[in-house]
Amino acid sequence: MTEQVEQFESNMENENQKYVGIRGWLILPAIGFVLGPIGGVIGLVVALRMYSDVARAGYGGIYTLELLVIIGILVFTLYAAYLFFKKKSNAPKTIITLLIVGIVSSCVLLVIELGAGADPFAIETGKQLVKEIIGAAIWIPYFRVSKRVKATFVN
Repeated sequence: MTEQVEQFESNMENENQKYVGIRGWLILPAIGFVLGPIGGVIGLVVALRMYSDVARAGYGGIYTLELLVIIGILVFTLYAAYLFFKKKSNAPKTIITLLIVGIVSSCVLLVIELGAGADPFAIETGKQLVKEIIGAAIWIPYFRVSKRVKATFVN
């Protein structure tokens, strides 16, 4: 009987080992955590260069708020990327939180922009919100139920 239990445990361990690692669908978030911050920094530099023109057009306050949100999410993304690549056990919850924070911040910005009559900003924020909702609809369930996620993020 003990031999059967040991064999069963060995089989389960071998089964779990095939799911360990940043492979399979986890490659996509890995690519995002490498390219996302690079694109975020480039976008931030471009946005900062446009600041004086946007402020002259009367949207300095809203633009400042957007820049602060972008910086905050960029920092949070770098933290989530660190947890992800270190395969920390709290990485999945942190990534889910990051996805939710992105949606909530876009909703808040959208309401502020619509209230201020900043329609060009609201249109772009609305597009971003749709992308974030689609991304969250895909990745939140994946990070909650995936065997690979459960086997990989254990440190």
